[in-house]
Amino acid sequence: MRILFTTPALTIGGIEVLALRFSEAFGAAGHDVTLYDFSPQRRVEPFVAQFDQSKFRIVGISPRAWWWKANALLVKTRLKPNGIWEERVERHFARFLADNEFDIICSLSFHEDYRACRYARPKNTPVVVSMHGVYEYAAPEWPERARAIYDYTSAITYLADKNMAYYWAQPYFRPEMPAVKIYNGTNLDEPVREAVTRATLGIAADAFVYIMVARGVKEKGWEEAIKAFMQLRHRHAQATLLLVGEGEFLQELKKEYSAEQGIIFYGLHPNPVQLTQLADVGLLPTYFPIESLPNVIIDYLRCGLPVIATAIGEIPEMLRAADGQPAGTVLPLLPGNTGVSATLLAEAMAHYLTDAAFYQQQAARVREVRGKFDIRTCVRRYTEVFEQVLAR
Repeated sequence: MRILFTTPALTIGGIEVLALRFSEAFGAAGHDVTLYDFSPQRRVEPFVAQFDQSKFRIVGISPRAWWWKANALLVKTRLKPNGIWEERVERHFARFLADNEFDIICSLSFHEDYRACRYARPKNTPVVVSMHGVYEYAAPEWPERARAIYDYTSAITYLADKNMAYYWAQPYFRPEMPAVKIYNGTNLDEPVREAVTRATLGIAADAFVYIMVARGVKEKGWEEAIKAFMQLRHRHAQATLLLVGEGEFLQELKKEYSAEQGIIFYGLHPNPVQLTQLADVGLLPTYFPIESLPNVIIDYLRCGLPVIATAIGEIPEMLRAADGQPAGTVLPLLPGNTGVSATLLAEAMAHYLTDAAFYQQQAARVREVRGKFDIRTCVRRYTEVFEQVLAR
């Protein structure tokens, strides 16, 4: 099958990780895979290099220096307030689709979904939309685009029920439109290369390490994690908190808390799972409004870590074991989904450090639930959707 995936960029983020994992896995399954990058000027090459590009090809417009100068001048003088970059990218994508043949297009983010549906139409190439939390804010803001996507797309896959809420509420919703809930996945069998050790980070071999990996925005719960850890650290000197990510908000937190004992602000890592394997517990106390199925939780589970996270999006179901209990701890959000209690978070963190039997019980649940996120299952279920579309 000739498959085109699209991604808004190849920076370090959930959709971007998914685009590369999909491309690699479908290529490994024998498909002819192309990944179209709508923002090659933002590409993080060390991140992309983690994936086997012999299995797929990445395409996109080639950025030219004079474009940036012209774009900046047009924006500055307000002759063209939105610049020329997006216009050029869109033209390139349209030509690319006109010049190449694909059996199916699988698009991974709202505005890219719109472009895929718009420019696939002349050849009647089917589009499958892989829906994420972006729709929860983008669709109400761009209702015409949301309608255009729905009218053309052949099928929708989604991660959490809330992803579909906008379309379910629309008068044009069609129950017969294929819409399938499919979890993302990763290669659970691939060994993680040990490029970093506890010793290189200055972490003692007998330390109990909590790790948090996320975008560097406030709503991921960074400050709550730090405050909870500080409560814990007063009683347990062997505790360490490893923070992996970057952003303005994190930089401000680093200025305020970097002198605190046991806290390591690592910054960005192109393959954070190499750090995750050094930890004992994974944290994600998020109240990010469009949280759906966080890739970082999949990575925590892959590395055998019990997870302390919040009841938002699909997280409770991600962690739910066969006995109904979580492979970790799921904390409630504060009223209005405005945050999480640092005190409750500290208590949950302490439970894993002080109760070895409880830790082992939760680690056993991790080994059970991690199977939900096998990339081979994900590829199989997406392939079934693609084949259903092509058979119509």
